[in-house]
Amino acid sequence: MGNYGKGILLLIIVLLFITFGLENNQPVQLKYYFKGLTTDFPLYGVVYISIIVGIIIGMIIGLRSRLHMRKTVKNLQKENSELKGMVPEKGLEKREEAVDV
Repeated sequence: MGNYGKGILLLIIVLLFITFGLENNQPVQLKYYFKGLTTDFPLYGVVYISIIVGIIIGMIIGLRSRLHMRKTVKNLQKENSELKGMVPEKGLEKREEAVDV
């Protein structure tokens, strides 16, 4: 997808978020475990905060997985280079045997 396609998709998503916020601006009373922590908050704010928290948690989990994969790739590349270093030695021995015969 080109830059124009990405821009149009981003514009559509932003417009959807704006129209959702305009249509769902009624206040919602939020209560948290203690009776003193109650507040009125717009419904769209609750939804947006939930989305943002979900994205952040997903990014943290993804980052952890990505770092683990990088370590695995680094170890495999090291093992691969070690194995490549072993292959030419054996290949030369076989060539020398073939030449002697």
